[in-house]
Amino acid sequence: MAASHLDVETALPAWNRFNNVQLIDVTPRDIPGCGVGFVANQELTCQDEALGSHPALLRIPRDLVLSQEAVEIHAKADGHFHELLEAVGRKSTRTDVCLFLFTQRALLLAPKVRGVTTPWTEYIRFLPRDVPVPSTWSAQERRLLQGTSLEVAVKAKISALTGEFEELQEKSRELPYWDDFLWTEAKMTLDDWFLADAWYRSRCLELPHSGEAMVPVLDLANHSSEATAFYEENIKTDEVELLLRPGARVNAGEQVTISYGEGKSGAEMLFSYGFIDPARSTDAVTLPLAPLDDDPLGRAKAHIFGRAGTAELGRTSGSGGGSGDDSPPWKSPFAWLACLNEEDGLEFRVLQDTGGGRELRVFWQDDDVTDRVDAFEELVRDHPLSDIFALRVVMVLEDRVSSQLARLRDEGDNDDHHVASPEGTSFDRKSPVVRPACVDAAAMLKEQEAKVIEEALRALEEQKAKLLTTEAVVAYLGSKEISPIEQAQETASNGSDEFS
Repeated sequence: MAASHLDVETALPAWNRFNNVQLIDVTPRDIPGCGVGFVANQELTCQDEALGSHPALLRIPRDLVLSQEAVEIHAKADGHFHELLEAVGRKSTRTDVCLFLFTQRALLLAPKVRGVTTPWTEYIRFLPRDVPVPSTWSAQERRLLQGTSLEVAVKAKISALTGEFEELQEKSRELPYWDDFLWTEAKMTLDDWFLADAWYRSRCLELPHSGEAMVPVLDLANHSSEATAFYEENIKTDEVELLLRPGARVNAGEQVTISYGEGKSGAEMLFSYGFIDPARSTDAVTLPLAPLDDDPLGRAKAHIFGRAGTAELGRTSGSGGGSGDDSPPWKSPFAWLACLNEEDGLEFRVLQDTGGGRELRVFWQDDDVTDRVDAFEELVRDHPLSDIFALRVVMVLEDRVSSQLARLRDEGDNDDHHVASPEGTSFDRKSPVVRPACVDAAAMLKEQEAKVIEEALRALEEQKAKLLTTEAVVAYLGSKEISPIEQAQETASNGSDEFS
């Protein structure tokens, strides 16, 4: 029935009435520069902080909430969806909800109705077709992210989404109903899977009882670092409510906003929501960190660590972003593991587990520390060469951070692009045209992250200088034929920018 997009202002009231959604003193409106959001119909105030006294602005029945539980309930009502969920799903809440959204979109794109419809079948007609998260940017737009912490993350996300779609396509083709419905009738594509993921990431909320979920109508609320409302699950009424914050005052015609999450960096906001809050500064940057080049134990270290190695950089206390103590503005458990060698006392063994299988274990000074792989900074603290180990780690991070800063400052061919008119209403991911919003978001991210990286690099350089003067380091490196700095650089050489 190939349905068109629905206008929120004109068509949503009917959907709300049919599904018992209540809007109280607020109305969805198209807000310039913000998309659709909630606007107060009259002055709204909340002075009392007592529980239960917050004025409700929106009430949504809990059975409309799209959560893991809701997907399971739908699978019980729709045998065909249950079959698809068993074949492709059960991996995470995100993939299961995306599978639901994907099939609901197929119901709209198919020439005739097939399958079990839900309130979401109609509601997704209100959702935007262009969600400006970087995974949906064109290749030319993604080049704007060069040198940022999102450069590798977005590549990995696109690769993961492509793999998910290919698996969905392969396994669903073995199911006659879905083979015909998805690929012949609805003609679903990779872009539809990207869109389902973008909807989920940009509109997913963390509810106290339901967990990760999408909440229709509530997802129209825009973000502000000075939010005037918050959402809550009311167990007594079995509803999700939008409530006015204590002390909040919203004049008639002003926007009612919520917070999408305290403490999220600019990269996190852009990755999940497609924008950066200009009112917040970024105080942290997370960079991928690979095993050292030519390390014979590199693959074993990556395997035993169990997740991608990273270096978390923060602002120094002097800039207002630190904790106020003397701890360095960086954290990297994987770097400590990466910089240790067999001659230091690190050993890997393949042992038999309780089930008769074989597993890789890691030992430090003959102690099994497999369950403490993220604690090597603490484990080496009492070792006579602890300052040597610390110098290696600092040199690894200094090299990694300096190379990141160089990429961040290198514009390359990013100036050679055609910027689209902001009035454009549709967008093709394969287009060479660059949207102004992407240019602005990437520029803001680079500016914020450059400040953090520059401060971290200065701190690493200072820490390296101090370590090179310690008695243990001077004694250890003094016996070498090369200079202390050359020795440290040789030990800590790491030129990779990729995730392990």
